[in-house]
Amino acid sequence: MNTSLQSSPTFASTGLWRSPTLTIARFMLKSHIRSGWILGDIVFIWFLYAAFFFEFGGDVTYFYGVMNQALSVLAILSTIVMTQRAMTARMYLPLSRLSSRSAYIRGLIVATAFLRVPSFLLALLLALGYHHHIPIFGIQGATLSKMLPGAVGLLLNTIFVATLTVVLYRPIATRLLQIIFLAWCAATFYSNVDSNSVAQYLSITHLPLVPITVCYNLGTGSMIDIYSLSMVLVIICYIVALTLLAHFLLNKRDLILH
Repeated sequence: MNTSLQSSPTFASTGLWRSPTLTIARFMLKSHIRSGWILGDIVFIWFLYAAFFFEFGGDVTYFYGVMNQALSVLAILSTIVMTQRAMTARMYLPLSRLSSRSAYIRGLIVATAFLRVPSFLLALLLALGYHHHIPIFGIQGATLSKMLPGAVGLLLNTIFVATLTVVLYRPIATRLLQIIFLAWCAATFYSNVDSNSVAQYLSITHLPLVPITVCYNLGTGSMIDIYSLSMVLVIICYIVALTLLAHFLLNKRDLILH
């Protein structure tokens, strides 16, 4: 009986590792690496270091201010490449073996989310390296208590961006969903650049951005409190909701791979 109790956690972890979702995620990551597209991520991060950190290392606020935006752009580009490759005709066979498309879309989202971690670690490693000016090495004022909150916020934001990219990319997204998203972006932008009564009413479109802004500010000196922790939970809920939406959209569509 003791042997069965000891083996049950091992069996559970093995079952999770061999689950359809993680199996597909591993397959997509291996395909991304073997195809050479991973080199594009590495080159992007290297140019990022050369442009923003080789001359001046900066402090914690500078590091996260640059990396939140740059790694979000990388998340979009990398996810587009992986999603495009995942929706090609050669994926008919893996899809046909699955009882549901949900495992496939979850595997894709897990793979794109996982890539955000090594991308951040590589960027951090380079930023902690050599700089022409003070600090010669490292990030000024960097301590674990200052770096950890920003790392959590950055990773959550970039994972959210990657998941949103999967949802909005064809053939998963419907044209109506893409139009709604673009209309929301236009309303948000307009409310920022104008101050008339219409722009004031449209300022309500900023509400979905509040958790993203809070996570961004975790790397720029904001204190961790109940409010910021609640916004972290909201971002996690965003990611889960987008995953469920992608699952719903993919199951609903007549998938035409190209």
